[in-house]
Amino acid sequence: MDVLVTGADQRQGLAVIRSLGRHGISVVAAGPATDSLGFSSRYAAAQWVYPSPFEQPKAFVDSICEAARRFRVRLVIPVVESTVAVLNEHRDEIEAIAPLATASREAVALALDKRGQYLLAQQHEIPIPKTMVPCSMQEVDARIGGLHFPVVVKPNQKPLGTSGSSYDFKVTFVNDEDSLRKLLGIYFRHSVVPIVQEFCVGHGIGFGVLMHGGQPLACYQYHRGREFMPTGGVPVRYESMPIWPKVQDYSIRFLQAMGWEGVAQVEWKAVPGTQDVVLMEVNGRFWASLPGSLHAGMDFPFWLYESRQGRPVQQAQAYRLKIASQYLHADLKRLELVLRNDFPFSSVPLAPRWRECVDFLLDGLRWRVKGDIWSWDDWSPGLQEARKIFMYFWNRANKRAVGPKAEG
Repeated sequence: MDVLVTGADQRQGLAVIRSLGRHGISVVAAGPATDSLGFSSRYAAAQWVYPSPFEQPKAFVDSICEAARRFRVRLVIPVVESTVAVLNEHRDEIEAIAPLATASREAVALALDKRGQYLLAQQHEIPIPKTMVPCSMQEVDARIGGLHFPVVVKPNQKPLGTSGSSYDFKVTFVNDEDSLRKLLGIYFRHSVVPIVQEFCVGHGIGFGVLMHGGQPLACYQYHRGREFMPTGGVPVRYESMPIWPKVQDYSIRFLQAMGWEGVAQVEWKAVPGTQDVVLMEVNGRFWASLPGSLHAGMDFPFWLYESRQGRPVQQAQAYRLKIASQYLHADLKRLELVLRNDFPFSSVPLAPRWRECVDFLLDGLRWRVKGDIWSWDDWSPGLQEARKIFMYFWNRANKRAVGPKAEG
């Protein structure tokens, strides 16, 4: 086999499998469950189920090593963050068998360290939101008066491995000082470093890039039109747009400062009414909205493979603009939230609820709106996703499911 791809249970993993398979590259699709989305793709030459990298990191590494040996792969491409993080810690073991398609150990560690990213951004005069990384409740008490609410709280690094708590450290939006103190108390009790940022209003901008030899080989920008949740999060309807000079300049300078090689996505928040931006984070891997890049003509997975094989990357033409992509399952969940007004606030002004419904329905008729999962030449994953959507809302109707949860 040519390549082993992790994260086959996610839409970006499926996109990587399809991109490589369409070029005749044999792919081992690896995922954490037997029903992983990418397993049903016609472009998956083989399937491999691995233990959870969160709960069993050592068993996960051993499993990937076994798969790489058994299929004699030439390259291992970790797609989702959990697999990137664990394989980076054990890269000597895996690279004794096959190279990892990631940046250096140090660069990947920095991409997983949000505090380190913000410090680096400040050094290179790249704008970031007002940020606090407290080490104790005493520091919180001393600095909380300088914050403007609401604020966003997220872990500096997502905890890996088993822990004594089932608490899920995800991005949380906090409206007042008391709620912030309670939440940070949980972080400190479990020795998780919190990042506290003032909430930024504005549309999300994504910048995807392939770096090689310290220079960008391919760049792509998209507008995160609808996100789950409306407060901000995973893009569920987004479209390609022209590259803004500031976004490109900041992104490339920042990745060069990191010493980055390979694919990455830099996430920005646009200041309303301008082309000024502030840095949200860097994802040192394939991003969740990768399918939209492919629809616009940016074949990042194949170009990454070619660059790793020492072959020149040739971008035939500029990518197509205003090509939109939709993650239907999460977009339906978002529409339900909007109709029920079941969210604290929105990062962008929302249209009236009737207009939200009309726009959602019209997307099903617009030729330029593609599906993240559905594909006419590879329809089995789309059918699998359709069944998942039906079962979710059937259970909701029968009151057997809890409220919608964030994807990604």
